[in-house]
Amino acid sequence: MENFRALNTFVRIVRGGSFSKAARELGISPQAVSNQIRSLERWVGVRLFNRTTRKISLTEEGLRFYTTCVSAIDAIDEGVRNLHEASEEVFGTVRLAAPHGLSWRLVAPLIGRFLTMHPRLSIELIVQNRLPDLVAQGIDVGVLGDPLPESSMVARRFGSVQLVLCATPAYLRKNGTPQRVEDLAHHQCINFRNWITDKVIPWTFKRGDSVLAETVPARFITNDGDSQLQAVLSGAGIAQLSSYRIAPYVRANRLKPLLLGHVSETYGLYVYLPRRKQVPKKARALADFLFEELRIHPDLQIPGGPIRTPRS
Repeated sequence: MENFRALNTFVRIVRGGSFSKAARELGISPQAVSNQIRSLERWVGVRLFNRTTRKISLTEEGLRFYTTCVSAIDAIDEGVRNLHEASEEVFGTVRLAAPHGLSWRLVAPLIGRFLTMHPRLSIELIVQNRLPDLVAQGIDVGVLGDPLPESSMVARRFGSVQLVLCATPAYLRKNGTPQRVEDLAHHQCINFRNWITDKVIPWTFKRGDSVLAETVPARFITNDGDSQLQAVLSGAGIAQLSSYRIAPYVRANRLKPLLLGHVSETYGLYVYLPRRKQVPKKARALADFLFEELRIHPDLQIPGGPIRTPRS
């Protein structure tokens, strides 16, 4: 039993990234966590962690051991869940992953209602602008956009992100409203630089059956989507932004969508589950709830623009 407890502690340290976080989750002292790991290292006969004053990392042997341990512990957890799932009520903690923009604007506002529906359920939301490591982070459910690593997850598409040109009514009164894509060359444009590739993202336009990418000159460039939105709201110029970011401001007449005839679908949005033999009931409940709510979410439609329906 002591060895199993130490194995569980070991997995929590790796998933949480620190001894102190594992201690808080387990309700024990950091010293007790350290003692368990030292006991575990003596038992297996190898050092599992590289420790410095600032961080910890797995040794090569520790990484191999973790891969085996996490599968075993997940199997035990699944066995325990199966014993309880005859009950209609779902319980436990669901680890949910989503990128910042989708989390803040679409996912987090739905959580309160879901928790009210399931009083014995808790949710931990992991927000990060990169694809999560499903195994290492113990992710149960996620929301993200294309591209998907199809081999590691099962996904359902609930909508599409469309990139929409927009500006404030005040800016358009002062500078005129562009009627053609070519007119943008005479306007103040606000661009977005991808913080991973460090490249400015070109604007995309639908022309007939084709989607064209064009780079427009800009007076303001940022690698933060929220800053780009705030710059547009301040009247600094025209930007091409995700439909779900601008929809509330369009409905409030604070932003006006432009050139809607050239709006193109850019990538799909999905609710996903890690690929596994049996999906826990709590994860399925959250995934189904998010899918049904997000597929009809008003912020995924452009007021006054084309309406998209999710593809299966």
